This record gives sequence, structure tokens and C-alpha cells, in this order.
Amino acid sequence: MGWINRTDYHNQAQSFSPCITTTILFVRNNGKDLAKRSEIFPQPPERLSSLNLRNVFSFVGPGLIIASVTIGSGELVWASRAGAVFGYQLLWCFLLAGIFKAVQVYGAVRHFTLTGEHPIVSWKAIPGPPLWFPLLITLPTVMVMPIAFSSISEILGGYLCELTGRSVNNNIAGLFSGFEFWENIFGGGVLTICLVLAISSTLKTLERVSAIVLGTLIVCAMISVVACQPSVIDIFAGLFIPFVPDYKPWVVTEYANTFSDRSPWLEVALYLSAVGGGTFDYIGYVGMIREKKWGLAGSTVASRDQLELIDKNQVVRAKIWTRAAMFDTGFSFLSVILVTLLFAVLGALLLHTEHRIPDNTTLLSEQATFLTQLHPWLLWLYPAGVFLAFIGTLYGAFEIYRYTVVESARALLPKWTTDKHVPIWRNLTVAYCYGGGIIMIWLPKQLAGDVLGRMTFGAVIGGAALCGLWCFAMLWTNHVRLPRILRMSWLLWVSTLIAGIVMTALGIQTLLVYF
Repeated sequence: MGWINRTDYHNQAQSFSPCITTTILFVRNNGKDLAKRSEIFPQPPERLSSLNLRNVFSFVGPGLIIASVTIGSGELVWASRAGAVFGYQLLWCFLLAGIFKAVQVYGAVRHFTLTGEHPIVSWKAIPGPPLWFPLLITLPTVMVMPIAFSSISEILGGYLCELTGRSVNNNIAGLFSGFEFWENIFGGGVLTICLVLAISSTLKTLERVSAIVLGTLIVCAMISVVACQPSVIDIFAGLFIPFVPDYKPWVVTEYANTFSDRSPWLEVALYLSAVGGGTFDYIGYVGMIREKKWGLAGSTVASRDQLELIDKNQVVRAKIWTRAAMFDTGFSFLSVILVTLLFAVLGALLLHTEHRIPDNTTLLSEQATFLTQLHPWLLWLYPAGVFLAFIGTLYGAFEIYRYTVVESARALLPKWTTDKHVPIWRNLTVAYCYGGGIIMIWLPKQLAGDVLGRMTFGAVIGGAALCGLWCFAMLWTNHVRLPRILRMSWLLWVSTLIAGIVMTALGIQTLLVYF
């Protein structure tokens, strides 16, 4: 091996210098690009980093809407009915439904916040035939939307018939009895008023109205329960001893037309779906986060590779942003659980003992005694609360379902959901929900079925089973779409798994009983 003289070494070094310089520049520039790409999460606002009650409430918005939408019929009607039929024995059903659905929805909102991608879009990658899981979720969801609008409108229409004395009208008006005719008139009028309100208001207005509805219901229900002095032991037994009881003999005897051939499991399915809503509500609720721009929601979509590159500072930012999702979802479902249990307890205290069950034509009137227990003059406060709650339900449903359809279309028809197409989808959704609701209201009950039958069908189709499958899909998405550092905590993962197992099992059971 010979020695290289100084002149040769200098010449060789010069010949390599352009390559070395180019390599260094490439590494520097690429490193800057990688660093730039890793800075994807915006700086969270200070009030999200500093936890206090005022800051927590500043991030509660879409959750108020979903709570007010579900509380109208879910709590005033079905929770009261559950207490009237079963006493305290199905309180566990409402508690578990609220907790499991809170877990279900929080996981989805968290995913949207961390990735900028709605879960229904992520589910396109689930192994199997193309789009099979998004279709499984969206088709039943879209199908039952008009059922919700027609049923809720008819419930309020029937109550208006009672208030105005039309319920005693048994004359035949064309294809309808006198009561059914006026029920349709009032129901159609209510739905039309809510349509006008929905298309002429903003999301901020809707959130404020929802807050008023929620606050009024919670205060009134809490005062009534305290005044009635329920048995704390019976309440705890109903909350923590889960089983589906048979009907009491008087239920089948005195309400034979409704309960003689109706399985208790169908009642459970109805309650599970009514409490907190179903997939038709949650797809839209998660989509509403796009307007809030929490984390990456509504701003950019980050790939798995990009999320793998983020540094510790970005991880901290990402996890702070998930607090917004937790505050909104947590407050929403805490309110739903509280109001549901209060009305179920009032149903057990005031209706079950007197053998009075809210049925097709009395779904709202029986509950008037919840306030008259405090003072007879409060009889006039109850109709005001009913109107506020049900108008809020329909008013908010128009907004949520617009997001439901748009987000579903983004997954199934991405080329047709650009920014210029979104207003068209939103208008079509309003027309479909209003038009479908009006048609179902005016179809004779021999064709469309009564309110209870329609809502049971909607609960069975879009209720617990799809919510359970949603949870399993979120577990798959959490593993495939997110790096380890951003995945669910073990507590959230286990809670999602349990929610998926229980809701799927209960959903399958009710499907078997129903069909």
C-alpha cells in the first residue's frame, strides 16, 4: 500500500466536494421539510391548557345540541314510560346506554381531532368488500331519518289535540278519524315551524337555545324528584342489578292492545336507542366538530406517516386538543344520563304506582303530574317545557342530520362532496327529512304504523347493534390509523371494547325478537 502525496489528495478532495456539498444541502433541506411536516397540530388556546369550570364550559357546544335533540323524546317520553311500565327495574339500562354511548362518541370525536379525518372515511379501509362498513352504517341511518321527524312531530301534535280538546273528536275526516286528522294537522304545523327556524338560524343560536332547553328540564326534574322523596335503596338496586323483567300482570291486562304480544326486549331496544340518540345522530355530531376546528378537525388530514414524525411537543399539543372533545362529549352525556334517570324515577313514583302508562295517544299528557306534585299552578309550566323540549329536538335534528348526510357522502362519494357541492347536500337533506316526515305523518296508520311502532322500528334498525359495531370499528381504526403514542389509553380501549360487546349483544337480541 503506497502513500498518497499531498497534491493528489487535494485534487481528489476537490473532485468529491460538489457531491458532498449537494448531499449536505439535501439532508438539510429534507430535514427542514420533515420538521415542517411534523409541526401539524396548531397551538391550543390557553383556556384549554388551564383547567377550570369556566374554561371547560367554553368548549361545550355541539354536545348541547345532541343532548337537546335526544332529550325531547328520549327522556320526556321513553324514560317516563320505562318507569311507568317497569318501575325502577330498568334504570341500569339508561345508565349503561348513556355511559357506553359517551365512550362510543368520544372515541370518534377524539379520532377526528387527532387525524382531521371523520371516522366514517377511515372505515373505508376496513378489510372486505369496498365501502362495506360505511354502507352498513349509513344506509340504515339515512333510512330512519324521516321516522324521527314524523314521530316526534306526531307526539307533539297529539298533545296539542289534548290541550285544545280535539282528542274527543271521533268523527271521520276522509281516511282519518277526527283525532288522527287533527294530530296530523298539528304535527305537520310543528314540523313546518321547526323547518323555518332551522334554515333561518345559525349554529351559535342553536347552541344557546339548546342550553336553555337543557337547563330548564334539569332544574324542573330535579326539584320534582326531591319533592317526591323516592326510595334511595330501590334506585340503587335498579341502577346496579341489570336484568330484563317480565311485565307486571296489570300491564298486560290493562294495556293489552300494546303489551299482550310485545316482548320486553323491544322496550329495552327502544330505550337503548332513545337515550342519547343513535348512529343517525352521532355521524352528524362528529361532523359538527369540523366547524370548531379542534386539533386537525376541519383544517387538514394527517396521514399515519406524518403522525409518526411528530415530536414530543406536538404530542403534548395533540393530547391537549383531545380535552375539547372530552369536555363536550362528557357534558352532553352526563346531562342526558341525569335527565333520563330523573324522568324514569318520576315515572316509577307517579305513574307505575297508579297503573298509568304513556301510550300512543297519551305519550306526553300523563307526565303533567311530575310538576303538579309541587303545586297545581305548575300545570301550565309543563306544556311550556314540552314545547321548548320538542321544538328544540326538531330544530336541532335538522342541523345534525345535514352534517350526517354530508359526512356520509364525503366517505361514499368524495368526488361529489367538494366545497361547492356541500350546500346542495345540506339542502337535499332538509328536503328529504321534511318531505319524508310530512308524508309519514299523513299516511294512514294502517300503512305507516302508529308512533310507537315506527319508533320501535327505528330503534331496532339504527340503535344498539350499529352502535356496538361502531365501537369495534373504532378499535380497529385506533390501531391502524394512529401511531402508538396517540392511541387510546388502556382505560378508553377497554371501555370501548366492553361497550361494543354489550351493545352488539343487546342489539342482536332485539333484532331476533323483532323479526
